Formats: sequence, C-alpha cells, structure tokens
Amino acid sequence: IEERGFMKHETSERLYTESAHILTTLCVTVPLSLVGATCQTLIIYAFSGLAYKFLPIVLGWTLLLFFFFDGLFQCVAAAAADGQQAQTLATPFLVVFMLFNGSIVTRATAPAYLRWVFEISPTNYALQAIVIPMAEDAGASGQTYIDMMGYQAGEDAKGILLIAAMTVALRILQVCALKFLNKPQK
Repeated sequence: IEERGFMKHETSERLYTESAHILTTLCVTVPLSLVGATCQTLIIYAFSGLAYKFLPIVLGWTLLLFFFFDGLFQCVAAAAADGQQAQTLATPFLVVFMLFNGSIVTRATAPAYLRWVFEISPTNYALQAIVIPMAEDAGASGQTYIDMMGYQAGEDAKGILLIAAMTVALRILQVCALKFLNKPQK
C-alpha cells in the first residue's frame, strides 16, 4: 500500500503510467513470490512424509491458490486507503474461504442456505482435489473419510476454471482500483 502511494504521486507527475507499474509488478514481484511459494510448498511437503506421487497434485493446487489469493490481496490493497482498511476488507473473504474448505465446515454440516458457498470456495476445490486421491489410496477408510467430508470426485476442471476466472476478475478489479481510486491529494 505504501508503494501504491509512491506510484500514485509519480504517475500524477507523469513519470510513468499505472500500466507500467502493473507490468513491472507482474514481471518482477509475482515471479519472485511464486518462487518463494514453490520453495515453501516443497519444504513443507518434504517434511510431511507424504508419498511423492501426490507432490504434483499438492504443488499444482497450492500454486493455483497462491495466484488466487495474491490476486485477492493485491486487489484489496489497490482499493483500500491504508493498511488497516486493507486488512479489514480482506478478512471476510479469507475467513469465508477458510471456513468453507470442506474440512472445517463440510457440505453435510453447513446450513442449507450456505451450501452455495462451497461452489465458489477455491479452498474447497483445492482441498477436495488433494484429499480424494490420497483417500482413495488409503482404501476403505479413505472412502469413509471422503463420504464424511462430502467431497465429490470429478470437480477438478470446474475448480481450476473457477479459480482462474476469479483470479482474472480480481486482477482486472486491481487495475481499475489502481487507476481510479485513492488519487493523491495536491
């Protein structure tokens, strides 16, 4: 958010455009963060003791969620006036997506009027896609776990498309917020 303030003042002086700032962020900051997220995931996975056959699934979904949450937090940071407001704006989204991941609140335990949240929860699709192959590998006890959690096989493509679409929408909103909100006071 502090960086945005500098960028707004510099663009108001016509030193460069918002588009140039966004492009440098996408070409420098996002790849560096992606490398960090990949290393973090690989280190945690190495310590987990899970079979390496599940690594591509875990890494793929973890990085997909990284792109989504990076887009969400960048969008909120672009729209918020300061850091405190950004945290306040981001918290409801984070809480809902963490609660409705299929583990904390399951489809079976959620009230009927809130079950639609599972259809838009990126963490639900990711956890479901990671847990189902692991549970199937565990045999009958794994199938019992899948049934208890209410996970549904065959929703990976839907989850990927939803997360990708939400990420693109958040990035578009981020660009609009950077261009039109929080103009510097002269």
